[in-house]
Amino acid sequence: MALGVVIGWWWLEKASLRLSWHPQVVNLVIVTVLGGIIGARLLFVILKFPDFVGQWPDIFNITTGGLSIHGSLLGGSGALWWYCRRYKLPIWSIIDQMAPGVVLGQMIGRWGNFFNQEAFGGPTNLPWKMYIDAAHRPLGWEATSFFHPTFLYEIIGLSILLGGLLYWRQRQPKVGTLVLIYLSGYALLRFFIEFYRIDSDYWGSFTVAQWGSLVIMVGAIIGLILRYRR
Repeated sequence: MALGVVIGWWWLEKASLRLSWHPQVVNLVIVTVLGGIIGARLLFVILKFPDFVGQWPDIFNITTGGLSIHGSLLGGSGALWWYCRRYKLPIWSIIDQMAPGVVLGQMIGRWGNFFNQEAFGGPTNLPWKMYIDAAHRPLGWEATSFFHPTFLYEIIGLSILLGGLLYWRQRQPKVGTLVLIYLSGYALLRFFIEFYRIDSDYWGSFTVAQWGSLVIMVGAIIGLILRYRR
């Protein structure tokens, strides 16, 4: 995750070199990352609140996992919005430039799921199957060795999304287009990947992440329609 942040920072430095707000890049990255971490943990704690009752110090322990990507997007964007409002910076222009860097960071950060043997899918014998040590296998699957590498599926999908963002970036679209494409594209990707995951919590027919993805996707599509309605 740290490497992903550094790569995203590098991208923003390069992408904004000739823009008026370039001197603020370091502060923008720090504020966004801190807001993202807080939001990621806060949403996870809210969703898993019964697990923390009586164990309040564990709320601050992120060394064993417990970070939500949807919470990260909410917390990071909220912190960025506050900072831009405070210092009168062009938030839509900034988040447009950030979008490809965020995708790069996600692609790198997802390798953590591989090294930690976590957030994988159901059993499979496909050639690209992922071996999981016995200590990391979920209850009921102790005798199964190979699972869907959902981290790899997401990386492939993110690489396609990154290509689309770079393509549209060259066409100089309206301000806000890139981030809305990113949000709708990632939400769609995550919605389908959730069908393979076996560690997700369900609300009715869909997982919590799928419901969150649907909300983000609908909001982003409406935003695109409003920007290009003419």
